[in-house]
Amino acid sequence: MISIQEDVIAGLLENPKRISSRWFYDEKGDKLFQDIMELPEYYLTRAEFSVLKMYAKDIFSYFTFDKPIQIVELGAGDGKKTRVLFNYLNAENKSFEYIPIDISLNALNRLENALKKEYPGMAIKSIQTDYFSALKKDELQSSKHKLVLFLGSNVGNLNEKDAIEFFKQLHQALKPGDGVLIGFDRTKNPETILAAYNDAAGVTRNFNLNLLTRLNRELGANFELKNWEHQPKYDIERKSALSFIRSTKEQSVTFEKASKTIHFNEGELIHTEISRKFDLEDIQNLASKTGFKLASNFDHSMPLYTDSLWLA
Repeated sequence: MISIQEDVIAGLLENPKRISSRWFYDEKGDKLFQDIMELPEYYLTRAEFSVLKMYAKDIFSYFTFDKPIQIVELGAGDGKKTRVLFNYLNAENKSFEYIPIDISLNALNRLENALKKEYPGMAIKSIQTDYFSALKKDELQSSKHKLVLFLGSNVGNLNEKDAIEFFKQLHQALKPGDGVLIGFDRTKNPETILAAYNDAAGVTRNFNLNLLTRLNRELGANFELKNWEHQPKYDIERKSALSFIRSTKEQSVTFEKASKTIHFNEGELIHTEISRKFDLEDIQNLASKTGFKLASNFDHSMPLYTDSLWLA
């Protein structure tokens, strides 16, 4: 897994400048994201929670439980939505083991501690890594029957090229009959989408700018937060919500640990996140291009959101 210093410096030397959204998630970033998911503007979590609660039985009807199934979750976070699936499986006396994977060790520790209290005896094995590195782990390469969860519209954080490559590699790692359940945020009113990434309370702003605080602490950078602002936008043609950090003045930032100074012009942007939105045709095309069979789309009633089950 690439180091934060190597990745950040490389991204800031590009034109346009970028920092990967993977680095949002330190301890404070984890907490801020939990707060974002509770915001009235952030419809994604509530919509997916509703889908999983409504369709848990239908989702698992595609799997046999003659042996314990592995549930592998990429980007597990706090596991709030996944508990809906655990509750269904426990009520049906289905045996399973849970493998949460996340870039944040803090999030994994909190999740595992909470689940051990809520579900005594649950088999859990946490893995700290990123999505692509996870594909090389023995747990995904095992012969055990598995369902991979890729919830929270995390697929939207991958550009089209990376998404195709990721799902091709995931397909190669899985065995026939294995499945992947993917959360897709649907295309809708651009104002509804943009509000989810620019809430009135400013929590998303704090989440974005906390990235600079983390770089100051871990890389010895000297970002002055007063000289930066959160700038989101929605690109209709790309069907993508985009987040940036904007320099409000001409300035230079020194990364002491990397012995590197980066210059920023007034108004220059650092691209921090993409959140792509999908229609049903996009979902079908992505499955087809990467070797999967689309088994079923489970839709929120509005529709705001779709959890799509693909089979290897």
